[in-house]
Amino acid sequence: MGYKKLDEIMELLTDELDGFDKSLVRLERLTQNTDNIKIKADTTEIESLLKEHLNSEKIKNTELHESFQNVTEQISKVRLVPKVQLWFQYSIWLISLVIIGYMVLQVARIGDFQEKAFAKGEQEVISNLKGYFDQYPEHYESYRKWIKEKDSVPNQK
Repeated sequence: MGYKKLDEIMELLTDELDGFDKSLVRLERLTQNTDNIKIKADTTEIESLLKEHLNSEKIKNTELHESFQNVTEQISKVRLVPKVQLWFQYSIWLISLVIIGYMVLQVARIGDFQEKAFAKGEQEVISNLKGYFDQYPEHYESYRKWIKEKDSVPNQK
């Protein structure tokens, strides 16, 4: 019984070896076919794709550069302060200068106002005293005596 099984195993092994040999023969034929095939490396398609990509990148780069120049020009033209605000500020400065000039002029003329006010006050006092002395002539007489006494006393300073 043991020989029968051994014969079967041997038969299977021989079948497998025959299949392996056939596969080796087939593999040898395929390798001979591949050895006869010559492959030439062709990169023209890759080169054309690269050229197209480089051209599109150059176009994008020039557009970007033009846009950047345009933005730079627009920024240089833009003012930080609106024109209306500048005119408003200049008018406030002008009005302030006019007011300051007017005040300086008034301060410079204050001496004239003081002299005029003193003269006017003196005239009013004289007219008031004249009216008073006209009403009370006896007071006028006592005032004249006082003035004479005052003028006769020497200054003792």
